[in-house]
Amino acid sequence: MHCKLAALTTLVLSSSVLAYGWGGPEPFRLERLDGRSFTLTEESFLHRASFQSMPVVKMHDSWAEDGWYGTAGSTRSREFFVQSHLQKRVQFDVPMFVGVRFRRDEDLDGRFDRTLFGSGYTNADGSVELGIWGDVRGGKDEIDLQLEAFWQPTDRQWWRLTLVSPDAMYNSKTYDSSFYQQKPLTVHLAAGSTFSAGQQLYGFTNVNRQMEYHQPDLAQQWTDKQYSAGLGWLYPVSSSWQLGLQTQGLYGLRQQWQGDALAFELRRQFSDTSLELQSRGAQAVDYWGGLRYLTLRERDQTMAAGQALLEHRNEWTLYAGMAWHWRPWIRLKPALMLSYADIQGARPDDEDPLDFSGILAKLVPVVELHLHQQSGAMIRINPTIELHNLSFGGGNVQVHIPF
Repeated sequence: MHCKLAALTTLVLSSSVLAYGWGGPEPFRLERLDGRSFTLTEESFLHRASFQSMPVVKMHDSWAEDGWYGTAGSTRSREFFVQSHLQKRVQFDVPMFVGVRFRRDEDLDGRFDRTLFGSGYTNADGSVELGIWGDVRGGKDEIDLQLEAFWQPTDRQWWRLTLVSPDAMYNSKTYDSSFYQQKPLTVHLAAGSTFSAGQQLYGFTNVNRQMEYHQPDLAQQWTDKQYSAGLGWLYPVSSSWQLGLQTQGLYGLRQQWQGDALAFELRRQFSDTSLELQSRGAQAVDYWGGLRYLTLRERDQTMAAGQALLEHRNEWTLYAGMAWHWRPWIRLKPALMLSYADIQGARPDDEDPLDFSGILAKLVPVVELHLHQQSGAMIRINPTIELHNLSFGGGNVQVHIPF
């Protein structure tokens, strides 16, 4: 159906990634104004990293491809970390497609679901695609409209541009007096290229322009904007090894005004960088190892001096692993993660402010089951172990099932 696209898929598909932006557009949603709906502990990011496919550095565009990709695992006794993408498109005899796309994920503001129904134009070889999608809900004021354009000039290069209009009909369909003075708009651009020498370069940028939201009944107004970008590079250093670098950054500013007075201001900065060495080529055993550095800063400038800090996090993680082809359909992929975390956090409603500085470690004994050789469908089972306190670190299942 998509000859050129199928050839490229083997290069770009991966399981879900711990990232904000790599998984597709991150449009504004009103629930963000309520703040993060879960607590980040000292182990939160280590748990999420251990529940991802490894090696870390790889080109990925699976959020826009047919299939089921995702991960789910227990991060706390009462919480699951879930990233799930499910998409199916149907190509007609005429140059047209229809499709459905479901995404369950989380970001730094909380958990969310998006269910998109779409249709559009695609040419014979799938190198050009233009589509319109909608996140259709029961309330018309909650409907998001999404325009997508995909272009693949060669088998080794692709571009994808997405425009999202969240709550597109909110002002005319809402039940109360609230309204957008400046409507939210998201622009997401992703691209990737594979060069003749085996190098791969890929990246994304996501821009949520500043929106203004008014609630006259409460005499308050909100503004919110967010920018993020990421870049990845894979470089073969020999016939057996390649070096990978993947980095992303995010900046956000949210303000709440009570009349003319600034009541709340959240400034957020997030970055995540991995430097990784991977084996390459057909080998009985594959190896990888790397260093990851993650930072998160969240501040409320309206609070009193010394209390403005909401979250200050630095994490350095060394990780290494191997993949052994034990049976034709089974790969054993044990990995070790050793992290040093320095974290301080306090919010007005916190009874126990976060203050931690120390070593965290996890053993990640993944068993990878290859279910369908032609499509590459696989399931990974991952019962992790926390080495810093010698306890069970949470079970995890990852799926990678192209349709």
